[in-house]
Amino acid sequence: MKILLLSCGTGGGHDSAAKALLERFQELNIECKIIDPIKLKNEKVSNNLNKSHIKLVTNTPNVFKKMYRLAELYGNLKIKSPIYGINKIFAKTLEDYIIDNNFDVVITTHLYPAEILSSIRKRNSNIHFIVVATDYVSIPFWEETNPDYFIIPNKSLKESFTSKGISENKLVPLGIPISMKFQNNITQKEARIQLSLPLNKKIVLMMSGSTGFGNPIEVIDKMLELYNNKIYIIFVCGTNKKLSSKLTTKYKDKILVKEYVEGINIYMKACDLIMTKPGGLSSTESAISNVPIIFINPIPGCETYNAEFFEEKGMALNLTNIIDLKSYMEELLYNKKQIKIMKQNQLKNINKKSTIDICNFIIKKYNNK
Repeated sequence: MKILLLSCGTGGGHDSAAKALLERFQELNIECKIIDPIKLKNEKVSNNLNKSHIKLVTNTPNVFKKMYRLAELYGNLKIKSPIYGINKIFAKTLEDYIIDNNFDVVITTHLYPAEILSSIRKRNSNIHFIVVATDYVSIPFWEETNPDYFIIPNKSLKESFTSKGISENKLVPLGIPISMKFQNNITQKEARIQLSLPLNKKIVLMMSGSTGFGNPIEVIDKMLELYNNKIYIIFVCGTNKKLSSKLTTKYKDKILVKEYVEGINIYMKACDLIMTKPGGLSSTESAISNVPIIFINPIPGCETYNAEFFEEKGMALNLTNIIDLKSYMEELLYNKKQIKIMKQNQLKNINKKSTIDICNFIIKKYNNK
């Protein structure tokens, strides 16, 4: 069996989901490869597209919010989007690559490759592909793609997809794939010792996504004002060196500032509370780590829906007003009953074995094709 994984570098979550599947397939000794299909045709175009997307989201989130809303409205027109038209350009190159390398099935964790593959399937029905959704909502334009199956995060999201015209028969609610390293059962104390973190303080882990989105200073200032030396704050900035430098200069030794870290699973296990923007992957990783969550600084659009889903299921609190920060922190740092309830809700609604289950499903469906 030979599998091709596709993603694009417009956000770390899509790549992380694809890499998680790659990791698991390799453990099973299944031949598997991951590529960016746009880069396959033109690396410069791919790099410019990724940089433009990240710049738009990071620097002008309100513009992105309006574009996302327009995309949602466009879906009601029932005609192919400009996004589909642009991605058709890359179809022939990707089709040749799939055929020349004899891939049995293609898996995409990103919309753009799904659009390319849907264009290919119009003339070549022998191409099999699966979409793995990495947000807790049916994002705009999923409905114009035509995979064999959609792997979705939760069965309660079926209506979000069927309301767009996607067949329920294609929906497989197995969860969002995350790295197998999150299966590590290390204790909080062991994690703290491994990372040389204090054993006698409440630890708050703050994350701003792979690109360091948002302005966390108001929240950090308020936490330091409220709790001073009672808590230990770790802030992970991703690849945003500018944010890292800004926080390091402002807070010096008052908080621990980190850039991208390989062992984020250990940091999650070490902390008492996670504050993060509600990306699909980071939200899932936090819940699987079974740590209380407060969402801050969502990127307008799908991350707003992610936050709503988690809050509705009792898996997180969504901070929209700084006034609520103290009550939220008191509830999730010191209220043992509420902490227990949130952790139980996370275990109930998030599939800890999602990566294993997705890979097993794919093997069962395509191993003999």
